[in-house]
Amino acid sequence: MNQSDDTDDPADKDVDVLRPFSLPSCPPLPRSQYVVESESTRLQQATEDECMPFFVDLRELPIDQVRHLRRVGLIPPQQPKPDDLGLPGRDGNLLPDDVPNSNYDEGPQILVLDESVDQPTFSERDDESFQIRLLRDKHREYLTRALTKPLHPNYVSLDASRPWIIYWTLHSLDLLDELPEEAVLVNVVKALDDCWEEIEVELDGDEIRNDSVLGDQLKGSADMVRIPGGGFGGNVGQMAHCAPTYAAVLALAIVHGAGAERSAPSSFMAIDVIRSKRRKLYAWFQSLRCNMPLLGGHRHQDMMTAYRMHHDGEVDVRATYTMLAVAKLLQIDTPILASAQAADFVASCQTYEGGFGGEPDSEAHGGYTFCAIAALKLLEGRESSRSGSRKVTVDFNSLRAWLARRQMGSEGGFAGRCNKLVDGCYSFWQGSAMAVLDTWNGQGSDLCFDRSRLERYILLCAQDVNGGLRDKPSKPRDFYHSCYNLSGLSLAQHSCKSFSHDTEPIYGDATTNLIGETDPVLNIRVKTVEVMLAADLN
Repeated sequence: MNQSDDTDDPADKDVDVLRPFSLPSCPPLPRSQYVVESESTRLQQATEDECMPFFVDLRELPIDQVRHLRRVGLIPPQQPKPDDLGLPGRDGNLLPDDVPNSNYDEGPQILVLDESVDQPTFSERDDESFQIRLLRDKHREYLTRALTKPLHPNYVSLDASRPWIIYWTLHSLDLLDELPEEAVLVNVVKALDDCWEEIEVELDGDEIRNDSVLGDQLKGSADMVRIPGGGFGGNVGQMAHCAPTYAAVLALAIVHGAGAERSAPSSFMAIDVIRSKRRKLYAWFQSLRCNMPLLGGHRHQDMMTAYRMHHDGEVDVRATYTMLAVAKLLQIDTPILASAQAADFVASCQTYEGGFGGEPDSEAHGGYTFCAIAALKLLEGRESSRSGSRKVTVDFNSLRAWLARRQMGSEGGFAGRCNKLVDGCYSFWQGSAMAVLDTWNGQGSDLCFDRSRLERYILLCAQDVNGGLRDKPSKPRDFYHSCYNLSGLSLAQHSCKSFSHDTEPIYGDATTNLIGETDPVLNIRVKTVEVMLAADLN
């Protein structure tokens, strides 16, 4: 998938900086004496050393660091003790929460601590005031700025990622229930429409004569016909490409879903853009098909179908996934696009490790693994639709094991590949692959992943105290990592059939940390997917 660089606005660097906590009680983790030291092991040790100071018991911190955490909002303000309010405490018959109309019920109050005291003394009730918080307001301010103000010149390297930046920020804000005002959403729809690139495509006339989407456009009896097609480019005037097309359609779906119930103008505009592009997108997707011999096939006619990212572009599972995701939302996932042969290609990209590469015989990678398993989920049932043909097989056991091994034992976040470092964005890519696997027929992953440790990594290591989220503490925030950290947090909070907030509570302060539920296959809110699939797009 398209990934942001680590470019950030230098003007933002003169605000709060949260330094790792340095306590003598945090010794380095023991390592095997038989580990062969290399650049990889040194980098891993450095990353663990970088993250571990964030995992200290906050109640043991020096008082100045506690005050700093409260000031930046990472933990709640200190609640006054019952004795300070003249109310009976745990020794009496009445607890502060039981007293109606008392000062205690007027909301959080800042407890002024004696500067001469090295360590504060906390009662049992004060445990709640050390629950880590999601900095919702600061994230909202950082993300909204990308949609309302010009980006810093440093972002010129993302010139071809305009729909992506819109999607990353919109989806993040949607999960936070902080979508911008109507005027901003209207401008978002206009900006995405400007990225549309129309192109005439040539298709097999015999194939589309009976096509449910394009059949009425065919005139004459020519073997090959040229009809209008097109896709979204990375910016105005740029070539149609599957990656920004995926981002643009998801962003339009978010806008439509957010305003559908209240009949917002932006919602009508978004669905009108979708309706006007729908058949052209379908024709363009068909023109991106690439047939190749089925690996292990025994007959000359055994073929599998892959897709290109753009005309004359690379062939990999990203193209298959992004095409299928858009086709699903736009209700054009016909047997021609979502075919058993397409499932053959995706399955052929599974490696001996268990994960998936971008193409056959390449290294297993978290981003490609998500694209592959999500594409197969969208194709579920199609792989057995051919009579007399073999059923597509995926080694679910090795896939589950490969995914489980990507969650780092010390940090709790995910790495993207074998022998790589933790990265916040893989909270979604790897976490979602596991969540999709959990929904497969008879392939529930049971343990799934350690959700609490993943949430801990996102909230403690990936949050920038000035807003936005990042790869790891030493990296700057950006829109890409903000999106996929929050998406991973959503999965950790909502995924897996056996999950229940009653038995496994939200990590940290549940009143601020619970965010919206994202669909693990499409990565927009579940309710938005429901709205799109119920919409009349003809």
